[in-house]
Amino acid sequence: MGFNTKILPAFHDAWRAVKKSEHLYYVFKGGRNSSKSTHISIMLIYELMRYPINALCMRKVGETIESSIFEQLLWAIDFLGVNHLWKVNKSPLKLTYLPRGNYITFRGADKPEKIKSIKTSKYPIARLWIEELAEFQTEDEVSTIVNSVVRAELPEGLTYKIFYSYNPPKRKQSWVNKKFESNFISDNVYVHHSTYLDNPHVSQAFIDEAEEIKRKNPFKYDWEYLGKPIGSGIVPFTNLVFRTITDEEISTFDNIRQGIDWGYGADPFAFTRWHYDKTRRRLFCLDEIYGVKLSNRQVAEEIKHRGYHTTLTIADSAEPKSIDEMKIEHGIRIKPAEKGPGSVEYGEKWLDDLEEIVIDPKRTPNTAKEFEDIDYQTDRDGNLKNRLEDSNNHTIDSCRYALEDDMKAPRKSNISFLG
Repeated sequence: MGFNTKILPAFHDAWRAVKKSEHLYYVFKGGRNSSKSTHISIMLIYELMRYPINALCMRKVGETIESSIFEQLLWAIDFLGVNHLWKVNKSPLKLTYLPRGNYITFRGADKPEKIKSIKTSKYPIARLWIEELAEFQTEDEVSTIVNSVVRAELPEGLTYKIFYSYNPPKRKQSWVNKKFESNFISDNVYVHHSTYLDNPHVSQAFIDEAEEIKRKNPFKYDWEYLGKPIGSGIVPFTNLVFRTITDEEISTFDNIRQGIDWGYGADPFAFTRWHYDKTRRRLFCLDEIYGVKLSNRQVAEEIKHRGYHTTLTIADSAEPKSIDEMKIEHGIRIKPAEKGPGSVEYGEKWLDDLEEIVIDPKRTPNTAKEFEDIDYQTDRDGNLKNRLEDSNNHTIDSCRYALEDDMKAPRKSNISFLG
């Protein structure tokens, strides 16, 4: 049918990925007018004409479906010139491929009980499209939907494909950004990013508007038009380097630092081990112990098992009993962090001023993720604070404690380092 000639060059790789069926998730993100939904709709119509399967299309709020996904799929049917092969139902919303009888159905996630009750007698629901993924507050909401669809073995030759489309939220701490704006994407996930610059069909008026925003407010332009999760507008730790740290390199490291941030309840415990190259002002993350509800005994045994117990560890002073237990009962060389007014802000600034913070995602995945995801705090008016977010920062705190003696933090809290 020559469908490949009908899609934009920027989406050719995405089209090939979908046709090869090498992934479970196909994530399409980007800025305004980037043609994400347009291409998913074309792909979905093609998939249902090609395979004996059904599809489910969803948004967070059901009332928005007809004017968005449904209309987009009608457009795709017309664009492909296959109107005569599809039957359109408006109540309830349904698109049926006439030659085979398989169909596309629509639901809102505001009524989850209706999702669980979906049953198909002849063809399995093997395609799911969730539009505006960022409308969902948590990943668990989306996982519940996916699990309701991907629950049975498909006939030979068929595979499940989950499509997500969204504009990245502004905050880097959003679960969507943390999952897909990352250097650490699962092998079963294909991620495609597009902007209006990839779409030659946008109007001149839209381009003029984008250029005006770019001139007046570059941060807003980056977020709305380029689809970048700009967070506070200032990126912490621009000195991050994610790469492999070899055993050969580690064998030459001799300036070791270790820190502990104690876990409590749902907050994870974080032990990190570092090499600090003072001359070149480079910091290397060598190892981590990370987990929820780890007992002091478990942690101590693991530290000793790895041979790290004779190296001084600096731990959060908020738990003196834990420090005493680690030292007296388990023989860990450990001391409490001194902290003090302004020590958090100063420590974060000190780390940000290093030439490089080198992290190997395979060796220390949790440390890598927290350093990558972190953003600055803002007040209720959106103004920046001189401090990082106080969530998902356990390895960062552990790092600050580990390097405390090198930082020589001042005793004042009036430090300003956001420019």
